[in-house]
Amino acid sequence: MKALALLLALTLGLSASALAAPKEIPKGSELRASLFDLSRTTVEREAGQPVKFSGSIQRLGDWAFFNGQIVNAAGKPIRLGQAESADTAILWKIVDSEWQLITCAVGISDVAYASWPDTFGAPAALLFPEG
Repeated sequence: MKALALLLALTLGLSASALAAPKEIPKGSELRASLFDLSRTTVEREAGQPVKFSGSIQRLGDWAFFNGQIVNAAGKPIRLGQAESADTAILWKIVDSEWQLITCAVGISDVAYASWPDTFGAPAALLFPEG
C-alpha cells in the first residue's frame, strides 16, 4: 500500500516527504541548537531580552517547525503583546543546502501559522500533524 501511495505521489509531482509524518528533532541535538540559533536574534529583538525555547521542533523533509514558548533564563514564560502570551511559532526551510529562518510569530494567542502553507509553501502535515 505504501508503494502505491508513493507511486501516486511521484506521479502527481509530490515529494516522498509529503507522505511522511513529522519527526521530533531531539533535545540536545546539534540541529535543534542551530535552528534556535538561527532565530534567536529575531526573537530576542521582539522579546527585548535573552530567550530560551521550550517546546517541540518537528521536521518534515526540508522543513522544520517550532511550536512552544519563549522563556527566560529561570524558565519563566516571557509574555508579550496584547495577549501577554509566551506562545511562539517558528518556521525554517533548507534553501540552497542550508537551513534558513522563514518566519516566526512571537506572543501569539491564536493559530498564527494557519496561513503558512499558503504563504510559504510549508507542508500542512508539519504544522497540523493531526490532520
